[in-house]
Amino acid sequence: MKYLLVLTFLAICLVGCATDPVAAGFAGHYVLAKSTNTSFVLNVEQSGKSAKMHYLAGRDDGSGAAPGGDGEGMLNAKGELEFPWTDTFDNAGTAILRREGRLFHFSMKASKITEPRALPFYGELTLKRTSTKPQMSTR
Repeated sequence: MKYLLVLTFLAICLVGCATDPVAAGFAGHYVLAKSTNTSFVLNVEQSGKSAKMHYLAGRDDGSGAAPGGDGEGMLNAKGELEFPWTDTFDNAGTAILRREGRLFHFSMKASKITEPRALPFYGELTLKRTSTKPQMSTR
């Protein structure tokens, strides 16, 4: 009987951790999952349900715009990090980071466009986390 109670308690704890959005921490350093001619680096610092993010983007050959930006956000009801962001060209919008197995989906939508040359770096991105610690400080 003792073992049944212990197993029941452990099962409840595991289910609670699995459904707790905070348990699915997003802190870390992210890069594009597939190699392209562009680079995109995202760093997230998370404390509980709030988080700060900072990103840098650019073309590998150094041509064109190279936006960087940041934002502060919170976990939403779906367990995703949701951020308003502003970049170095004064473009602005919202972003959502969510886990998809071992990869992460980062959706950036612009709501204010001041410099359209930065827009190719935004949209739907698939990222992989290379470290659970940010490698550049957020502002």
